[in-house]
This record gives sequence, C-alpha cells and structure tokens, in this order.
Amino acid sequence: MGLALVSPAVACSGDNRESKEASATDAGISVVTTSNIAADWVSRVVGDRVEVTSLLPTGTSPHGYSPGARDVARVAEADIVFTMGLGLETGWLKDLVAEASEGADIVELGSFANPLPARRGDAMEADQGVMDPHFWLDPVRVVLAVYEIAERLGLADSEAAAAYESNAEAYVAELEALHAWAVERVETLNVDRRKLVTSHDSLGYLADRYGFEVVGAAIPGVSTDRDTTPRELAALIDAVIMQDVSAIFAETVESNRLVEQLARETGVIVVAGLFTGSLGSPGSGAETYIEMMRTNVGLIVDALRGDVEER
Repeated sequence: MGLALVSPAVACSGDNRESKEASATDAGISVVTTSNIAADWVSRVVGDRVEVTSLLPTGTSPHGYSPGARDVARVAEADIVFTMGLGLETGWLKDLVAEASEGADIVELGSFANPLPARRGDAMEADQGVMDPHFWLDPVRVVLAVYEIAERLGLADSEAAAAYESNAEAYVAELEALHAWAVERVETLNVDRRKLVTSHDSLGYLADRYGFEVVGAAIPGVSTDRDTTPRELAALIDAVIMQDVSAIFAETVESNRLVEQLARETGVIVVAGLFTGSLGSPGSGAETYIEMMRTNVGLIVDALRGDVEER
C-alpha cells in the first residue's frame, strides 16, 4: 500500500487569516490543541519556535473531558486551536470556545483527513451524519492533518512558513516509514485472524487501512457516552464465539468492565495496553504518536497471532 499524499485546500476566511498574521510576533504564536496526540504533530511542525499546549492530559479519554479554568485561559490567549473534530470534543469544546475564544483560528483537523462514517452494526454507514473521529489511527490520514497544520501555522506566522513546511515534510517522511512498517507487520498475520474487538469502536480507520475486520466493541459506537444493552452484549458474545476471535483489546483510557465480562462469557483472552485516545506516560512506549502506533500495531499483530498472553 502506498501513501497518497495530497496537501488539502484550506477553507478559512481571509479576514480571520489576516488578523492572525497581524497578531504573530517575533516570539512566535500561541497554539493550543485539544489532544496530546495532535500536540505531538504540531510540535514536530513548529520545532522550537512555538510552545504548544494540549488541553487533554496524558492518559485521559477525549470523550467527555471536562475542561477547567486553566483551559479557558489557554484558549482565550490562543492564536490557533487545533482540534480533532468530527464530534470528538462535542459539548465541552463548543462550550469552551464560546466562553473563552475571541477570534482564534479553530481548526478541525479531522475534516481534512478524508473521514469515514461511523460504523453501524455489520455495515459502514453514516448514522444521521455521524462520522468516526478516530482518524489518527491511520498514519496516511495523519499526513493530511500535518499538511493542514503547516499551512495554518504558516499563515499565522509567515516569517517561519518555510521552516514549518520543511519540518512537515520531514515528519511526513517518518509517517511514510511508519505506514510501510505497519503494512509489513500486518502481512505476517493470516487474513482469517485479522479480527478486532475493543472497549469501544475506535479502530475503524486502522482496520480500513490495514485490512482488519471490526467484529464489534463492548461499548458500540464511536463515543463512550452510552450504555451497552443486554441484547447488544449478547450479540457481541455470539459474534466473538462464531468468528473465532483470538483476543479482545482493552484500551488504556476506557473502562474495561464490559471487556472483562465479554472475556468471561467467551473464554477469549483480554490484551490490555491499546492506546487509542491519548499518548502514554514516560516509559509506556507511546510517548509520541509514532511510538504509540508502533506499540499498537505490534500488540495487535502479536496478540492475534497468539504470541501475547493475557495481561
């Protein structure tokens, strides 16, 4: 599989861009992200020129995060706020921006990443227009987000635009290498074992890119703000057994209660340590986006191949 690298067009009002260019100083600009994953991308593009602040602490789920007073202040002072978008931060971000932001450039990166519709049952279809926000689990789509980041930063800080572009290209080369490695790693796994079950429905993009089948999730849907019905859990138990699923993956930032119940009912092992919504703490093997993806792909392939014991 090759990378289709296309720098997307930027949709932003000219007045807003001009105001952001005027606000840029020799010391750089103020940049805030809603996700520590996006903060890692932005940091790679800006280098040492700009300090990047993530609202989401390490190890925290982005679904339903509750911002504090410090977050309000950070957004109020920001020139650019990079969000994942696609409904991931719905609720808390809308309220935060409405309260604190005065003219900041709010960039929803997911809208530039060729998003997929939310998965419903056994089919891929939009549920009243709902899109899957977890695009960052596909390095090819992250390339599109990185180009958008460099474009927006260059517009706000024109003196450093060439440096941002150069840094972005260097990072894209690393993302290309990550993608190539993931393709090779997945190809060591028999196709009939490429079946995924997780805490919630977060691996749609990874499955789409690398040829996995998403059998289901303990919490169905791309968010975690709903309860699983007994009927849904029973259907998933049947699917796991009938499709001979090899492992159930527990995510680091989500509740594992239903995952453990699913394992008890099916006899399938639970493999913990899947990073889906946040980078990891020092020593976790997921301190950066690239490290996180390598850890995830390696864990998934090894577990489905039977090389990882329950943990």
